[in-house]
Amino acid sequence: MQNRILFILLLLTFNLFAVEGTMRVKLQSHDNLYTSQKVIVSVELLTDAFSISDARITFPSSSKYIVNAPKSAAYIGTEEINGTNWQIVHYEYEVYALQAGEIEVSPVKATFSASMGYGQPKKEFNLKSKALHFSVLSPKGIKKDQFVLVTDNYSLSQKVKPQKTELIVGDAIEVELTQKAHAVPDILLKPIHYKSTALLRVYEKEPLLQSSLKGKFDVSRTDKFTFVATSEGNVSIPEQKTVWWDSKSEKVMVETIPSMHFTIIADPQIALDAQKAKEKKFVLYIAIIGFILLLLYHFLAPVIKARRREQQLAFEASEEGKYAKLQRSVKHGDIPSMYRDFYDWTGSIIHYDTPQTMRDIYETYPQFKETCQIFEEALLEPDKLKKKKCLKTLETLREILLETDKKSVYSLGKSLNP
Repeated sequence: MQNRILFILLLLTFNLFAVEGTMRVKLQSHDNLYTSQKVIVSVELLTDAFSISDARITFPSSSKYIVNAPKSAAYIGTEEINGTNWQIVHYEYEVYALQAGEIEVSPVKATFSASMGYGQPKKEFNLKSKALHFSVLSPKGIKKDQFVLVTDNYSLSQKVKPQKTELIVGDAIEVELTQKAHAVPDILLKPIHYKSTALLRVYEKEPLLQSSLKGKFDVSRTDKFTFVATSEGNVSIPEQKTVWWDSKSEKVMVETIPSMHFTIIADPQIALDAQKAKEKKFVLYIAIIGFILLLLYHFLAPVIKARRREQQLAFEASEEGKYAKLQRSVKHGDIPSMYRDFYDWTGSIIHYDTPQTMRDIYETYPQFKETCQIFEEALLEPDKLKKKKCLKTLETLREILLETDKKSVYSLGKSLNP
């Protein structure tokens, strides 16, 4: 019994070591190859066992090309080799050249497991291919070391929202640039950039890449920007150009996005707000000054009133004040007041000998006899009072009284009657 079990184990071990595996890496046939065009590199895993599992392929990267790795095997099949059926798993890698000249693809590495069937032990393989080489041409009209997108269809378009050229400080403009192409990977579509200026700040968003589109374009790239006006003035955004090579016409093509020009002005609302703030500040200053004046008036008004009252009383007690009072009485035709104010005024001039009657006046000053008599008659008949003549007479009398030595009132008669 033990011998039989040992025999079975030896048989299984023999079958395991009899399993073989290999790898084939080759370039598929292609015509003249230009930059950005693809060449297919096929990677095949082979074994004479019944199945392949745990496959892992490491395709080398390079700055001279980009690789689009497949998500799964292109197909799985069988092939007869030396009378034995071999299992084949076929993968296709798309390689896009980024420059002209001789391109080398470093060795491809692969690991996988193979077994003779369900429940059978697995044998692991760790394989490495030889390097591959292919030539890439530079399109006509393009420098040898310059990358250019080669495709049969390409477009570049622009959208601007809102469509206006006059901006207010703080306004924002959305700019959207979309590139579309055919038979190239979306990653090869060249990014487009705008630079900020002293008047316009540029904010760039993440690009949107799309592939597997339907129609004459199968890939696209959309770059979005936000332009924000930051200062007043005139600003120009330069035009954008993309160069590509038409594989149909074999010509260099140039797509252009025109330049943009903006006039940026100040926000009228900001100016209005500033004016309002200035006005509020002015009103505040006026209110403060007014409050201070009110405080000063509150504390100083009694003093000022008392002072003015003193001045008023002093004026009323003075000769000038009494004379003014007499003038008002004459102008108003107030006979009683005129009579009283006249004696009060003359008494302020002739301090030592105050006249008691009109007779006392014109006996001392005969030239005023007629006026004094008219004045006395007016007391009885107010309608006969001649105001202008009376005021003129009083004015003359005042001048004489003021010029005469008050200590010698009687000397006034000598000056009037020499």
